[in-house]
Amino acid sequence: MGAARRLLERFRRDERGVSIVFVAISLVVMLGMASLVVDLGNGWRTRRALIPATDAGALAAAQDYVNGNDGCAGTAGTYLSNNEGAANLTSCTPFQYNADHGRVTVTGSHNVQTWFAPVLGLGDYPVDSVSTAVWGPPAAVTGLRPIGLCIDGSAALQNVVDNPPATATLIRVDYSKDQPDDCGGGSIPGNWGTVDFDGGANSNADTKDWVANGYPGEVVFANHAVASCAAEAHCYEGDTGALAGLKNDLNGLRNSGIHFTLPVFNFIENPGANARMHLTGVVRVRLIDFKVNGPEQARYFELLVEPGLITGTCCGGGGGAAGNKVIALCGVDPNAFGACAP
Repeated sequence: MGAARRLLERFRRDERGVSIVFVAISLVVMLGMASLVVDLGNGWRTRRALIPATDAGALAAAQDYVNGNDGCAGTAGTYLSNNEGAANLTSCTPFQYNADHGRVTVTGSHNVQTWFAPVLGLGDYPVDSVSTAVWGPPAAVTGLRPIGLCIDGSAALQNVVDNPPATATLIRVDYSKDQPDDCGGGSIPGNWGTVDFDGGANSNADTKDWVANGYPGEVVFANHAVASCAAEAHCYEGDTGALAGLKNDLNGLRNSGIHFTLPVFNFIENPGANARMHLTGVVRVRLIDFKVNGPEQARYFELLVEPGLITGTCCGGGGGAAGNKVIALCGVDPNAFGACAP
């Protein structure tokens, strides 16, 4: 009986020893896993910070290409490092689809310092991010000012819409209609009018805000071939009356010297306060001078047309865009360019 008790006690002591060994091994494993989680979490946070940095580099490079410059020559790397100081530019690769469309892919890397992994024989490791931006004519435009211009009211205006100029071009649009085939014929009171982009019950305050800041929604436009607003998504409500009530707002726009985008229409249905304007294009301009009150024959807009970057959705066919381009992020995976193609 005593021998059996002693044997049992020995087994218990051995079991306690084995448990201590298992506990020690488990602690090492758990500490190792926790250490890896910390180091991997640091890598995850680093990559999250790297993604907007490569996005910024790609968008900035695309803007350079829109302006006829080499965005990969320095811009992409500068924006990458400005947004994530320790990041390195791995590659910057542009691709031109055609004269109007292109893309640029920016790859950045960031070394992740590990704190616990070296205990397990592991070291620092890199994380990467790939961003692709596309540029091309707009499919839709945001930030439009609510002043539509009749494309037939000025031969110079029609020319810059259909044949985008390579350099800044000064144009003048007079208010009085002297052509029987101008937008809607001689029945409408002038070669311009305010446009109600959202079709709501907008007040004068809404129009003034859009003159100052641009319409925040997207606006689409179509080509000259359409002849009726029936079932036509590119016709917008408007008023073809004079713009005397916007004189102070237009003064502010002129004095600011900023570039902004105006819609261009090629025909009107129901001329007057309940007009429907068919938008056929856009122009990027600076307001040089204007007169919107007084005798009709004395009213005019003098605009400097300068094709360049505008805000909107990429990419459209190019017709009516007057040489303007928009840029957008279109890919975040290597060699995944389906969303970037025109």
